[in-house]
Amino acid sequence: PIWLLYYLSTKLEDGIDVRLTIFAIMTSFAVGATVIRFCDKATGMPLKFGIVTALYGFLIAATWIDVISEHLVNILELIGVLLRIPSPVMGMTILAWGNSVGDWTTNGALAQRGLADMSMAACFAGPSFNLLVGLGFGLLTQKESLMTAEGLNVTMMPTVRTGFIFLITNCIAAIVSSLYHGGIIPKMHGYVFWTFYFAYLSMSAQHLM
Repeated sequence: PIWLLYYLSTKLEDGIDVRLTIFAIMTSFAVGATVIRFCDKATGMPLKFGIVTALYGFLIAATWIDVISEHLVNILELIGVLLRIPSPVMGMTILAWGNSVGDWTTNGALAQRGLADMSMAACFAGPSFNLLVGLGFGLLTQKESLMTAEGLNVTMMPTVRTGFIFLITNCIAAIVSSLYHGGIIPKMHGYVFWTFYFAYLSMSAQHLM
């Protein structure tokens, strides 16, 4: 509760009431003392409480990632300003690569263990979650000063438009290849994916020049 209170205080312009702060501190100590008192070390935590704890841990981890990523973006913006690198270039290279390292290592480990279906599903489920849930949450939490009567003004940059085209083309190519080879994507098709990506970087760089 203390961390969630701090997280909310960074998102709300009016801050947090002092009484709510005291309540969060008391609740944290009460929950911790309850777990220590009633949790059996031999058998572990009951399943119904374990599920709640796991979901709560996921929420805490998500807020930590949000705070850390916000500071990382600020650092990247500072590096871009110092080195005179356009922000779109930073976004489609360093930020994108750093954002994908975790998925790359995890999905690769799953594929090496024979869980190819899970790995392939995660490759598409992760970006889908970022686009649908992440972008939706970002729009819902925008400050009112940035919003108009119609909504949030967004400019479709050429790099974003190019990315959409290559992303859709890549998905269609994967589906066609899978259907043509009887539900199997051949190894050589990985070079096609790489070709799409480097072509996307090249075309996006041309738009920025």
